[in-house]
Amino acid sequence: MSEKKLIYSHYFSSHKHDDQLLPQLFGEFKANGISTLVLTDPWMNRLLKEPFFFSTLKYAAHKQQITLREAHAPYGECFDLCSVSAARRPQMIKDHITCMRYAAELGSKTYTIHIGAWDSVVFNTPNVEIRPYALDTLEQLLPEAEKLGIIIAVENSFERSNTPDEVIYYLDHFNNHPNLGCCFDAGHANIMAGFPGKQHEKYIPNLHFAWRGKIEEYNGAFEKLAPQIVTCHLHDNNGYGDDHQLPGNGIINWQELADKLLNHAPRLVSIQSEVSTLEHAIPVRVLCEKFREIFPDWE
Repeated sequence: MSEKKLIYSHYFSSHKHDDQLLPQLFGEFKANGISTLVLTDPWMNRLLKEPFFFSTLKYAAHKQQITLREAHAPYGECFDLCSVSAARRPQMIKDHITCMRYAAELGSKTYTIHIGAWDSVVFNTPNVEIRPYALDTLEQLLPEAEKLGIIIAVENSFERSNTPDEVIYYLDHFNNHPNLGCCFDAGHANIMAGFPGKQHEKYIPNLHFAWRGKIEEYNGAFEKLAPQIVTCHLHDNNGYGDDHQLPGNGIINWQELADKLLNHAPRLVSIQSEVSTLEHAIPVRVLCEKFREIFPDWE
């Protein structure tokens, strides 16, 4: 058992439920001994479009004494760090700053964000050409993160522009900035890892498109990112697609990964489950019990 004072948070697909159910859904976690949840990216999108939704979230959290301790930035073509659109970039940066402010007011201490994949995947833009855009975005977001006391956590994914090497490139550029770190996504790392007998033709079609048919496996993602991991996304898969399954329903060795996170990630401040509960019809109790099996300190 780790001596670290970590925060354990659950992602939950409650953004797909009626708003009136939020206090009850939050109450399901509270009834199972959970007091910290993730401020999800769909909720972030809603906050940008529907300012009144802030009071809805705040009320539900207050009613059940829940803290939205970790936040996930909106992502995609319009929000990625490396967006190259001159017309969109100024507003994109303002939107992220607004999201970080909402997150801080709701109690978040980390803000997970994607480097981005749109231009890399759709237009086959080399990493070297999109890096200046991502660096410029971070240059403008970091001062706000410092003011808010939030750590921006850059997430590894499964495209050329989001490999562990690319994540480290950005972190190294800012020379161990205290408000910048990595969000280690275990599911994404598992997709890109090689294993005996792995058959590339079984990868999901989107992955073949993203890599233009030349998928490069990446082993040792955790070891590469470990010194800079501040938070993580935990979910399982079969090594071929981003399924966001409950641990045990894929091929990740969870006891080994738990040991690595608890004992070999010196900057780690929080652990997040990121299982797709609604899509896989997983009850809150089952979700909580599974992660407590892996992390007995989870509360």
